[in-house]
This record gives sequence, structure tokens and C-alpha cells, in this order.
Amino acid sequence: MTSTGSEPPELPERPEFPAPQQPGAPGAQQGGPAPEWGWVRPQAVLQTVETEPLEYHRLLRGVANYRWWKPLLLLLLSAVYFGIFSLVVGFAFVPVLMLDPTYFDGIMSGEGALIDTQVPLSVLFSLVSIIIMIPSVILAMLTLGMRPTGRIWSVAGRIRWGLLGRLSLAALLAVIVMNVAGIALEIAMDPASLTETAETSSSGADFDWTAAWTSLILVVLLVPLQATAEEVVFRGLFMQVLGSWLKSPWFGIIIPSVGFALAHIYDIWGLLAVGALGLVAGWVTWRTGGLEAAIAIHIVNNLIAFGFMTFAVGGETAQVEATGGPGSFIGSLVGYALFIWLVLRIFRKHGYGRSRIDLVQVPVTEPALAGGAPMIGGGAPQGPQQHG
Repeated sequence: MTSTGSEPPELPERPEFPAPQQPGAPGAQQGGPAPEWGWVRPQAVLQTVETEPLEYHRLLRGVANYRWWKPLLLLLLSAVYFGIFSLVVGFAFVPVLMLDPTYFDGIMSGEGALIDTQVPLSVLFSLVSIIIMIPSVILAMLTLGMRPTGRIWSVAGRIRWGLLGRLSLAALLAVIVMNVAGIALEIAMDPASLTETAETSSSGADFDWTAAWTSLILVVLLVPLQATAEEVVFRGLFMQVLGSWLKSPWFGIIIPSVGFALAHIYDIWGLLAVGALGLVAGWVTWRTGGLEAAIAIHIVNNLIAFGFMTFAVGGETAQVEATGGPGSFIGSLVGYALFIWLVLRIFRKHGYGRSRIDLVQVPVTEPALAGGAPMIGGGAPQGPQQHG
């Protein structure tokens, strides 16, 4: 039968909802919110906020998604990459080093010096074996997403070349004073040392001038990278890893300096001088917010030391344990004191920063949501800031 229009239109069926359960009824929930399904839970709301001003040794706390264990993983991963690069360098150099059986046998037996400027290949191998620490650290930071990797250089996220140039001149003056004072004090304490040094000068009949000049070229080209690599590890990586856990900079200054000294083969006076260099480099790194001062003093010091060794100015062309006496150590303290004074004057005059503010994302708390707390800059991300 056809519709006459008097019948009400059919309505869509309403979904049936379970009747509300009375408290105490079987199967009723006893208080608390209804269970939520995982796929309907809202995503965490993130807010971009500024970190506190971070000094150089605390810069790892400004990386994205910082966790306490990430600096430790950075340290371990850097060691893994360094081990891999060392194997590559070792396998590449073994056939070349075997061209000089005397040197190769001396290294294998432990009787020969690892660095001998009369064997240019030994200089090349030794310096390259240290330089690979730079890519090891940078690659580890990239692997863990610790960007910008330039935070390993300074609070500016890069090498401040103008500062490095100015401090290199200061380092040159300080190292000259250091060596003049050290030699003068050694002669004053032991006048016979002057005669001994003259007798073992580079004028010997078996001195190879071709090898010396070849080694000097390698030194000039590679020592800046070698010294920089050591600073990246001892005043960069180690200081920032320790600083991410410990707020006082002294842990990151003293502990790596001890390791830096023990990594050398010198006698007690040499170890004290190297330890003093580590302490000075660590302090000026923290005070200036970057590695530039440490790199400057390390490069100039090593260039002059290798230059002396290349032409047997101190009587030896190879790296040996004896590096001088108390006079040399006192002379080094005089030179380092002058360097610190020059660094502070240059740094203050040109107004470089020594802290950094990074932007990080953190979960928004319930009070912030209720109050409608805005993001930094009204929601527009801002770049990291360098503060003086």
C-alpha cells in the first residue's frame, strides 16, 4: 500500500549505549576515570624554552633531547670511531714503515723512539694517528644528533678565528719568554748543562739534513692539526662530558689535565710542565668560552718544541723522557702566567662571549596549559644566543 503522507518519516536508528551502572553494581568501576585507548590519547604538547646561560663546560646540556647518559655514550662512541680510524691508519702505514726495517724493528721491540725527526715517516705516522681524533669526536656527535657540532669549539658554535689569531700572537710571546727563562734558569742551576748541549748539537757527521728539513715541513703542516685534536679531546670532549654532570668547572679542568700529563712519556719535570699546560689550557677554555686560547698555546708550544727536536737543539732528535729540570719547569710557569694575563686583556678588550643560550623543547605542564603559556617569541623559534 502506498503512503498517504500521514505516517511519520522513518528516523535513523540511534546507537544503543549501555545503561549507566549504579555504584556497587556488579561490574561497575569503583571510582577513577574511564580507561583510555592508546590510539585516542592526545600527543604530548611541547613548548620551546630557553636554557639557562650555559658556560663552555655545560654546553652539552643544550642539545636536543638531552639525557644524562648521552654524554657518556658520546665518549664511548668517540673511542669506537677513534679505534676504527686507528686501524685504518695502522694498516695503511705498515707497508710504508717496513721500508725502514731498523725503525720498524725498534718500534716492535720497544727500544726505538716512536717519534724521531731523523725518520720523517715516524713524524707523519705519529701526527696523523692523533689528528684522527677530530673526526672521531665530530662523527660521534653527528651520530647522536648533538647539533650543532660546533659547540665543541666554542659558545659561538664555531672557531672564533679573530680571537684565535690574536691569542696566537700572545702565545708566541709567552712561549719565547718561557724558553728563554727556562734555559737561563737551567744554566744558572747547572752551568755544565750548556757544555753538554753544545757537544750534542746537530753538527754531528751522521746528522741527515734532508730528513731534518722533510720533518720540519711535516711539522709545520700537521702540528697545528695535532695540537688542535688533543685540545678537542682533553679540553673539549672530556670537559663537556664532565660538565654535563657536574656544575663546577674545576672537575673538567683538573681531571683531564691529569690524564693529559699521563699520556706523555716524560720524566717528573716534563710531566709537571705538561700538567701545568693542561691546567692553563683548561682554565682559559672555561674563562673564554672556547678552545681558541688552548689551541693557540698548544700549537705554538709544539711547533717550537718540534723545531728544537728537528735540529737537535737540545741534543736529541727523538722524543725522550728527559725534558729538562726544575729550571725549565719554573720557566714554563713564568710563560703560562704571562699568557693568562695576555688572554684576559685581549678577551675583555674585544668583548667575546663566554656563555650560550640554546632553545630546547620540553613537555608542557598542566598549569602552563591552563594558563595558555606562550612559546618563546610568541611561538616563533629563535636562534641560540651568545652572552657575554
